[in-house]
Amino acid sequence: MQSKADRAQLTQEVIELFVSIIGFIPRNNITPTTNFVRDFHIIDDDLTCFMMQVKWRYKLKPTPEDWARIETIDEVIDLILAGN
Repeated sequence: MQSKADRAQLTQEVIELFVSIIGFIPRNNITPTTNFVRDFHIIDDDLTCFMMQVKWRYKLKPTPEDWARIETIDEVIDLILAGN
């Protein structure tokens, strides 16, 4: 079972990755429930770059359907923890 501390640490790592890739959003504006498109109007290219970095960093093999349903940091964390 995944501890809350591990999830919290992973959340911080993913948020930092998101901020570093997107580049124009201040860290303090990002929360686990941040919706990439609705909250920040992230375009496809930036979001794809972020998702590819998540895929490589955490050695994921998600399906296109997995990616299509991800809209928040929490959903990225769920995907990572599922080991998909």
